[in-house]
Amino acid sequence: MGLYRLQPSQPVQEIEMIVEYFDKTVDSISVTSNLEELEKLVSSSFGTGASMNFPSATPPFSINPRWVKKITYRTK
Repeated sequence: MGLYRLQPSQPVQEIEMIVEYFDKTVDSISVTSNLEELEKLVSSSFGTGASMNFPSATPPFSINPRWVKKITYRTK
């Protein structure tokens, strides 16, 4: 059985993600998350080609990184 470490919870904040697609469309998505964790999720998604899933959003959504040109973050 592996050793599990409790890490202090990261501060969360409201973040606006500006998603620019290769077809020049732009989406603005607001999520409440930790910026570092969100950046890691996006980076991993671009590296592997796997979709970014946001199940806790209302409504839940996912983004296919193959169609994304650029993502910009704005903290509120």
